[in-house]
Amino acid sequence: MKMSGTETRSGTAGKYVFDRTADRPQFGMSEEQSTAGVVHDLGNLIQVASSALNRVARDPSVSTAPALEPVISSARTALQRAGALVRETVGWAATSHRMSERSSVSACLAEVENLVQSTLEANIRLMVHVERDLPAAMCDPLGLQNAILNLVFNARDAMPNGGLISISAAAVVLDPGTAVELRVEDSGIGMTRETVLRAFDLFFTTKGTGLGGVGLPMVKHFAECHGGRVDIESAFGSGTTVILRLPAIEARQE
Repeated sequence: MKMSGTETRSGTAGKYVFDRTADRPQFGMSEEQSTAGVVHDLGNLIQVASSALNRVARDPSVSTAPALEPVISSARTALQRAGALVRETVGWAATSHRMSERSSVSACLAEVENLVQSTLEANIRLMVHVERDLPAAMCDPLGLQNAILNLVFNARDAMPNGGLISISAAAVVLDPGTAVELRVEDSGIGMTRETVLRAFDLFFTTKGTGLGGVGLPMVKHFAECHGGRVDIESAFGSGTTVILRLPAIEARQE
């Protein structure tokens, strides 16, 4: 199923809604964008591991603190994911076409939640809601995890004073079929209209430091590669919602 960019959307008054997949041809990624994307995704995963290890290092009684075990586990998992990402990138380079896979969205979100919980400050809350009997998404699981991690880290960075990050997943009926819709919403500073219009431009960023302006383009590329789309709803001062839609595999997950 290929979802076009012509769907009519109605958002909350004052919010800018932008679909970057409409009226734009879908070309393969340039070498520059591909390389930048890999670096960015690796940076996100390493960030998880580094944050967890820093927490361990600050604890004076590591050996007698059972509560630290899940933190250490998150760090190890993140490093394993980084290695898997490198291996998968090598695989992409060796083949010109990649078959779409079946991804359990609920399992993916559970793993993402475990990964990011140890990296969030105490003033940031994460809530995840998954619709019952959600169909599988037609995409590769690792790519989906990386896309959601990008969106969660963007949401975190948009809330310097803390707040709520909400992730929801549900099936939506579109023409010509069903899609899995993931919404990542934050209560942060939001975006101006100009920022929304440029949000998917490679290397465009409102961050002062770091490798910004890569995460959202990578999410957009991931969605398009699997026949999906990505939208942004935002208003300055009122938070941001990123909506990722992927084709659903009609058979329900067990």
